[in-house]
Amino acid sequence: MSFSPEIAAVVVVAGLLCGFLNTVASSGSAVSLPILLWIGLPAVDANATNRVPVLIGAIAATIGLARNGVVPWPRALFAAIPVTLGAALGALLSEAIPSHDLRLVITGAVVAALILILAKLKDVISSAAVGTVRFGWRPMLLLFLVGVWTGFIVLDCATYMLLVLVLMAGLPLVEANAIKNVLLVPTTAVAMLIFASNQSIDWSLGGAMALGSIVGGFLGTRLAISEQARRWIVGLLITVIVGELIHLSIQYYMDLFG
Repeated sequence: MSFSPEIAAVVVVAGLLCGFLNTVASSGSAVSLPILLWIGLPAVDANATNRVPVLIGAIAATIGLARNGVVPWPRALFAAIPVTLGAALGALLSEAIPSHDLRLVITGAVVAALILILAKLKDVISSAAVGTVRFGWRPMLLLFLVGVWTGFIVLDCATYMLLVLVLMAGLPLVEANAIKNVLLVPTTAVAMLIFASNQSIDWSLGGAMALGSIVGGFLGTRLAISEQARRWIVGLLITVIVGELIHLSIQYYMDLFG
């Protein structure tokens, strides 16, 4: 897909916001994915192309965590088995759904992201008491289902991973967060392999967005975010998501009845 310098600038900024928000607040894909739809990518291609900045960000985060020695590799690799298998299934399902229907699913996923932000679910995860670590069949099954969602849409999958790792597996938040970043690498990579084999990824747009994501992640890690600033960022994120939901709804209505 050829695109103008103006579109290229929008994509880079979208990647920057995605990387920054994923670092300081989460739900960065709630910004980047609708923007890819807005510039004219079919829903299947937008969903596939959005994985490029997600993978770059996950690799960067994993390298940083590994250098600091905070990654519990045995548990991370064990958890990676069901979640990666689920991601492969989710990516295949995403490719099988018509682009028009997938656009509706993406809209629903953005609504879910907005609900999670308003519900302050991360506060619940942060305040959860540490329990006995247990990787029985229930957490493993839930990780598989989260993997399906990760391969299918990816939006807010990190929050769902933390929910399973902290509330079901009993891991402390710091350890769970490190494992979550590791899990994003194989799940995104296997989904990208499936999308690439079907030529669904726009590498030019994905590369431009990845460059922005690197800068956004760097800014997010370097800035000292006060609690007041975090509330301002979350408020901005909510405003952006609401605006994009309105646009997606209008576009879906025009596609359906136009």
